[in-house]
Amino acid sequence: QSSVPSLTSEPNSIMLVPAGDHYTMMDFATAYFREAQSMQGLKGLSAEKKSAADLVQHTKVPVQESLLWYSDSELNELATKNFKTLMRFMGDQSKLKNQNEVECIYEILQLCKEKESLHDEVYCQVIKQVTHNPNQESVLRGWLLLNLLTGYFLPSNILMPYATKFLQLASSDPSSTHHDIAKICQSNLRKNFMYGGRRHLPFPVEIEALLKGRGARRLVILMPGGIEYLTRIKTFTVAKELLQEICEQMGAGKQEEIEEFVLFAIRNKMARPIRSEEYLHDYLLEDQSVTVTLRRLIWRTPLHFENKIYTDVHYGQMLWDYLNGRILLSCSKEMEMQVGILAMLQHWAQTEQQNSAPSREELKEYTPKTLQSSISPQALQNHIGMLLRTRQPLQPVDAKIQFIEHMMKLPFFGYSIYFVERVSDDTISVPCFFGVNKEEIIVVDSTTQVVSRVIPLKELQKMRTLRPMSDGGLPGIELNYGSAASPKTMWLELSQAKEMYHTVVVILDKTELHH
Repeated sequence: QSSVPSLTSEPNSIMLVPAGDHYTMMDFATAYFREAQSMQGLKGLSAEKKSAADLVQHTKVPVQESLLWYSDSELNELATKNFKTLMRFMGDQSKLKNQNEVECIYEILQLCKEKESLHDEVYCQVIKQVTHNPNQESVLRGWLLLNLLTGYFLPSNILMPYATKFLQLASSDPSSTHHDIAKICQSNLRKNFMYGGRRHLPFPVEIEALLKGRGARRLVILMPGGIEYLTRIKTFTVAKELLQEICEQMGAGKQEEIEEFVLFAIRNKMARPIRSEEYLHDYLLEDQSVTVTLRRLIWRTPLHFENKIYTDVHYGQMLWDYLNGRILLSCSKEMEMQVGILAMLQHWAQTEQQNSAPSREELKEYTPKTLQSSISPQALQNHIGMLLRTRQPLQPVDAKIQFIEHMMKLPFFGYSIYFVERVSDDTISVPCFFGVNKEEIIVVDSTTQVVSRVIPLKELQKMRTLRPMSDGGLPGIELNYGSAASPKTMWLELSQAKEMYHTVVVILDKTELHH
């Protein structure tokens, strides 16, 4: 038995798609199944071939030992136990008392999560049980399990070409009942190889839906400007795919522009950007308490306004940021004029408002919360009166475009702004603002708007989140930056520590891609 090659579950370095007649599961069984060793002495090639074929075919009786050879007796035991669970799930054996299909699937997935060295064994068991299985219902169950396995766990480098070949053959046979699900499994495996598979096991409700043949979940994406985008996501949809779909719908189909948008998962007012290669289901909870929103995070590609949704989304995001203090504005005479123009454009952006002057109440709504106490409503009304006498009213779409163009000229446009309450550097007066864009982190004085510190992102060496130091305290971030010759460290405390940390990570990801 020691002559049987052992399988190692090392990380994959290549994704093979074999051609020709090589790499069939029969070839794999002949080389690696423990039973194949005892057949080596059988006379005649056809007998050997027949026996190898039996090894990778459905069996009605549970196996007494693992299909692959393990020197560890515990793994052998877990493998034989798993085969019984698989047979119960597929309906080839009766279930244990009070055991249902969802529990069977969980047991199998949990085993794979805990024992990486059993990935190949579980793959081989499922492939064996869906091959030449006379019961169609049982076959469908097996393929449903393969659908989950391929999206969660990778086979080892050794099994990978054989598993890929098996899926390729199954998906290219249009007469089979499972060629569609085999295609899905192929796609899952490719994604798993590229992005690393889903992190969290599915909730029971997701497995139940899959067993009922519902492979997609309805999801509403909240877009800026109050637009709701309704879509359906599959078990292994990654953020990148959904971003592409949304961007194409709003006329931003070029890859470099799609890269500038990010999906955020929001729960209990805490926002977290989702990296483009992450699986959406890893963020969604069973109780629908997570909201997914879209934001533009990077502003490298020039804007274009031929699509109404595109214009509305950009206007909606900038308007919200402007009114809620996410774009820093300094209080000055010039700023007062700017606020007046932006209030007028907001008024014209509403339908049917081209011939009326905004009321005092409306003007308050059009003014950023941070400036409402420092700008006199009367001065603003006088300024607007003058604008109305000297300017031609604009149609809503043109007013929105002009508003966007005005915003883009503001000094802190393009930065994600965070309100920071404590900083380790006592030369920085607090509270202050930290801004992050595609190139740098800046520290801005909260009253004078003077930039007191600039940290280029390329100088950022390391970053980590910090837990609150006391009950009711604020979480923080520690930044290590500078050169090897002159390393620097700074920590900051802010309620949005996690959001800021993950935003910097996403920006670094996206700017690396760009370079």
